Amino acid sequence: MATYGSILIPLPLERAAPVLREVCVAAYAAPAGPGFCLVHPDRFIDGNGVFSLAGPVGAALGVPVLAAFQYDGDRLELEVWRDGVRAYRYDSWPGIRDDKPADGTPEDADPAAFLDFAAGPVDGYRLACALADTPLDVRDMDVDGEPGYVWAQRLHWDVLAALGHPDQVIGRAQRDHCHFGRAPRILAELLESGELVVVGTADSREDTPKSP
Repeated sequence: MATYGSILIPLPLERAAPVLREVCVAAYAAPAGPGFCLVHPDRFIDGNGVFSLAGPVGAALGVPVLAAFQYDGDRLELEVWRDGVRAYRYDSWPGIRDDKPADGTPEDADPAAFLDFAAGPVDGYRLACALADTPLDVRDMDVDGEPGYVWAQRLHWDVLAALGHPDQVIGRAQRDHCHFGRAPRILAELLESGELVVVGTADSREDTPKSP
């Protein structure tokens, strides 16, 4: 399954974009429903990954931000940043890497840490179950009989759905910067329509459409 990284910001894109253009090196940004936007930074540029940018972006905008990184369908990492400081880190598969200890794991996650990112009524039970790596839908359970989600992006989906985000927004949150470059025609259409904007101080990819 595809790896992706994104940052969820509780501000409309038109308010966030001027800051994103200054803070990010290279990224795409998109609206994410009323009062929210998403940023997809080019994680292949040093210092431009979601966890590197979350602090500076949140501090510059004056709002908390939620950075998400899902690796190959196996692991979901979520970081809440407030005032430029990481306030909470969740890791669905702790112990793989010891350089970044988690505040929350499936055994002890705190659903309240994510409430700043609610887009509507919160389904507290669904949120708690997702963070506990306990899917409510049997189709999302590990087919090998192990407890937990078979795919980490389904865990991420349930977290955002429990916070009231619609399916379209969740689908956008699970895109990566490099995904857009693989479909240049669709990328060009999204940019032309305003559904996606280029932000950052440099173009990171040769396949990014350039202004004439």
